[in-house]
Amino acid sequence: MNKEKNLETCLVISTGMILLWFIYGNALFLQIAFALGIIGLFVNPIANWVTWIWYKIADVLGMIVPKILLSLIFFVFLFPVAAIYRLFNSDNLQLKKKETGSSYWIQRDHHYVGKDLEQIW
Repeated sequence: MNKEKNLETCLVISTGMILLWFIYGNALFLQIAFALGIIGLFVNPIANWVTWIWYKIADVLGMIVPKILLSLIFFVFLFPVAAIYRLFNSDNLQLKKKETGSSYWIQRDHHYVGKDLEQIW
């Protein structure tokens, strides 16, 4: 990996650790941020490992998080809306036959005129 990418990764992790230090007040976060800053600036072989680990964690999270978010959206929003719609609405697509032996075909007595074909879209 190149030095700029290593420096960028160590800076991002250090910034996150400083943010955690502000939130929780634990001095360990500040020490980790300082150590990662020094590693990113001066020790490139270790910064390569930090960058590699950071990107592997991002790959794993990239495979897991979208599935969790999409499942959450489905079960929190879409499923209740669909269930409520099915409870209160009839068969709008007319998928159920009205009588046994009858067809799904609907008779429509409509006389087409020229105006019907003017703006069909």
